Amino acid sequence: MRWLPRGLAARIIVLTLLALVISQFVSYLSFRSGREGFIEHMISDYMSQSVISVDQSLSYARPGHQADLVRSLSNRAVRFDLVGRPPHCATHNADSRRYARDFAERLAVSPSRVRVCVGRGLMHTKHRPERMAVQLAFRRDDGRWLDVRQRLPGQIDHWAHESLRNLLITLALMIVAVIFASRRITRPLRDLASAAERFGRGERIEPIRERGSDEIKRTIIEFNRMHERIDRFVAERTRLVAALAHDLRTPITALRLRLEFLPDDDNTRAMSATLEDMAHMSEAALTFMREEASAEATRRMDLTALVDAVAEDYRAADAPVRFEPGERITLVCRPVAIRRALRNVIDNALAYGEIAEVTLTANADQVVIEIADHGPGIAETAMDSVFDAFVRLETSRSRETGGVGLGLAIARSVVRAHGGDITLANRPEGGLVVRMALPRARL
Repeated sequence: MRWLPRGLAARIIVLTLLALVISQFVSYLSFRSGREGFIEHMISDYMSQSVISVDQSLSYARPGHQADLVRSLSNRAVRFDLVGRPPHCATHNADSRRYARDFAERLAVSPSRVRVCVGRGLMHTKHRPERMAVQLAFRRDDGRWLDVRQRLPGQIDHWAHESLRNLLITLALMIVAVIFASRRITRPLRDLASAAERFGRGERIEPIRERGSDEIKRTIIEFNRMHERIDRFVAERTRLVAALAHDLRTPITALRLRLEFLPDDDNTRAMSATLEDMAHMSEAALTFMREEASAEATRRMDLTALVDAVAEDYRAADAPVRFEPGERITLVCRPVAIRRALRNVIDNALAYGEIAEVTLTANADQVVIEIADHGPGIAETAMDSVFDAFVRLETSRSRETGGVGLGLAIARSVVRAHGGDITLANRPEGGLVVRMALPRARL
């Protein structure tokens, strides 16, 4: 249903109020049917009996006194009159013709001898000249018309105004009640959505309070269990890798000592260089895992200032890094982690692309940091593999031409921990562009 609002609380309010309006409309149709039935009952029973009785009584009265006799029967609610011509009926519609036809059939006379009107202005009174009334006129055998006008009860006359007033009052009360109830019902869902959004950005969250309906409470319970299992899995993985990296120090140190007792030749120098690479990779992995396990708190940061500060550090060291600060862009993130990811990507651009051009853009949903270089680019088949740990496209494995292959892996880990993603693309004019997309907080 595209016409429904997107929010659950708004949908509950709209559907409840729609149901209320439909029920009021049904009540109106029911009243309209009852009103018509009441008028028809009044004409067919009370007024028809009155007309028949008065017509029969007039046959016993002297002609000169018949009009006075008829008028003497009138009171505040009903008026009788004897006139020489049929009354003019401004409200002569299909219902009036049906009432007249039914009355004519009841008396077994031609419908032309009956006039029925229902509307306002039929009975003028000093205080209520527009009161609803029913007019029934019957042509007697002598050619004169017996005119009977019956005022309808005030409840029917003022139903439209009273029903509108009652509808507005009911709608106002229902809006307040439904808003309160819907917000109370959806509050646990809002808490769950907020926790899921913060957890997706890598923040540490507390277990959500289990409340609400059975279905909502069950969902919260399962989310808390999932969160606990994921935290436990990540912690165990981090401890395992950190332990492996730490334990590698002992055999590497032992091998270094053994190399000291071997002759200094090409083989020993090659083995020594390999051990240095292993030691460097081990230390890098251990540092990465330590930082992964650190509990840096998220906070709202001026991302424009952070990127500009990183670029200024490179420019201070005469590194060709370009960044033009624009409007102030804020982001809820872990600043140290974002700074490290940004430095890793810039280092990679400087190592293989000679220059790093940094741009920062944002919209309502996300913030995008792009780092472009002027290097040879990367083959399309290697776009994904460069994010794997210890993978380097430069085959010399020299630390002078690159690191140990953890830079982009760490950058992707940081970006994805914030709920975003990092992608690569070759530039048409040459070079590589790294795109770091970070979502903005929605709740």
